[in-house]
Amino acid sequence: MLIGLLLTNFAIAKKVEVAFNSNLVVITGETGAGKTILMKAISAGCGGPAGSDVIRSGSENARVEVSFAINNDDQARGILKSYELLDEEDLVILTRVVTKSRTKALINGHFVPLKILSRVGRSLIDMHGQHDVQSLLNPNTHIDVLDRFGGKELFELRSEVEFKIKRLNEVVKKLVELKENDKKYSEEREFIAFEIKELENANLSADEEESLLKEENLLSNAQELSTLLEESRLLLSQSESSSLIDLMEKLSENLLSATRISEEFSDVASQSENIVSQLKDIDRSLSEFTSDRLFDPERFAEVQERLSFLSTLKIKYKRTIPELIIYLQELKDKLSSFNSLDEKIEALEEERRSLTEELSVKCKKLSTLRRIAAKRFEKLIKDELSDLAMENAQFKVSIKQVPDQNGLKIGDKVLKLFSNGIDKVEFLIAPNPGEGFKPLSSIASGGELSRVMLAIKHVIAEVDNIPTLAFDEVDAGIGGKTGEKVAKKLLEISRYRQVICITHLPQIASLPAEHFVVNKEVKDGETYLTVKKLSEEERIEEIARMISGSNITQTTIKQAKELMRRWV
Repeated sequence: MLIGLLLTNFAIAKKVEVAFNSNLVVITGETGAGKTILMKAISAGCGGPAGSDVIRSGSENARVEVSFAINNDDQARGILKSYELLDEEDLVILTRVVTKSRTKALINGHFVPLKILSRVGRSLIDMHGQHDVQSLLNPNTHIDVLDRFGGKELFELRSEVEFKIKRLNEVVKKLVELKENDKKYSEEREFIAFEIKELENANLSADEEESLLKEENLLSNAQELSTLLEESRLLLSQSESSSLIDLMEKLSENLLSATRISEEFSDVASQSENIVSQLKDIDRSLSEFTSDRLFDPERFAEVQERLSFLSTLKIKYKRTIPELIIYLQELKDKLSSFNSLDEKIEALEEERRSLTEELSVKCKKLSTLRRIAAKRFEKLIKDELSDLAMENAQFKVSIKQVPDQNGLKIGDKVLKLFSNGIDKVEFLIAPNPGEGFKPLSSIASGGELSRVMLAIKHVIAEVDNIPTLAFDEVDAGIGGKTGEKVAKKLLEISRYRQVICITHLPQIASLPAEHFVVNKEVKDGETYLTVKKLSEEERIEEIARMISGSNITQTTIKQAKELMRRWV
């Protein structure tokens, strides 16, 4: 809801401040008094056109502040939140500063690009009578209007379709990404599989190489070792003269005899006895290591071949055997991730098939519901236009579908899938007999355009999501009963949305509304715009002036009162 307007050096408005406290506001004034300046200022404050020509003569800049209460306005709150501009208070202040060289835009004191100011402004107010901020002149908004008009079933189905289309787009995007990765890694996958097979077949163990090196050393020195062992055995027990064992046995016997003479030699005798026993054990052990056992040519070849193979692997992979074992597990993990990629692709392909099948059914149903709603909408708008002195005007809701070979298959057609279904919706009008249907923006007359918008807004009043409507020239070229019908429609819309209307008709000015009058004053050679809120008595005088001009009589006063009582 628009609650405040502050103009500084805007056109002839040097300093004008207006507060709005009603869902229905009428603005009147003499022709040329500057009423349209207010509308132009609101438009500029909400992101509409504003060039340096709006700067008051002799000033450096023009400034507009437009304040809105957004208590229950979920759309505006959502937009503000997305830009991190939502304050805790249920208030938003849009500010526009125009200089001779540039323009500045602010929301709640924060500088923003003009396009953001415009987006927020369009969500808060819909202006009719000027071609800059009118949402209904944008065909992209028509499908939203039709769907809200269509009722709960249609709008809930649309929400479901939008959700599924969004998910389908996410799935398709992810599939493209995964398939590109799959293609990119296909050669790597094959190479990894080859390396895994090679390393698995190698049957590596961490201590194998060290063990083989020891065995190779033993086998390669078997002859020398055999000689050393043979000589050792000869020293121990097979010497032609006296062996080491014979000598130690003789020593042990002597010491045993000495012990019988003196116990003092018992420890030495015992030690010699142990040495003899140990030497015999050594001799037995050495006798087991025959030359045949020490040197096995076949085993030696196997060991050397295995060591050569391990050496080749180490050189090829530039890793030690323990590092190769770790690397093998890394390869297996990586291949597993590639295999999970296949699983993800398969799962997403299945989800895409499921979503496509569901959307094929739901989009077809949604399109059918739209066409049913369009017929009702066309009839209601035509009736409204007839009430508004446009009896010959024809209104049409165009619903088209676009073939697209990459789109959604419905029956024997493949259609382009938009974010809200398969339909493109546009409102068309033929204002006069014999004229073909044209877009709403083709209507040249500001009054006719405003009445078309009034008709649409009246039909969708309960479901419209723009909280404030501003009309200029809605009463152009009409009067009498048609003026009363326009007034009645404005009153009905104000039950659901705030309505601000600049009017020349007493029938509209007499509505139970907050009433402002605009005047132009000249002081000391300068022109000033003034805006005044009227009291009850002042309203009666203003409406009387609108009825008879400057010649206000008791009769016109009475007529003004009667007009005002009509709405009570």
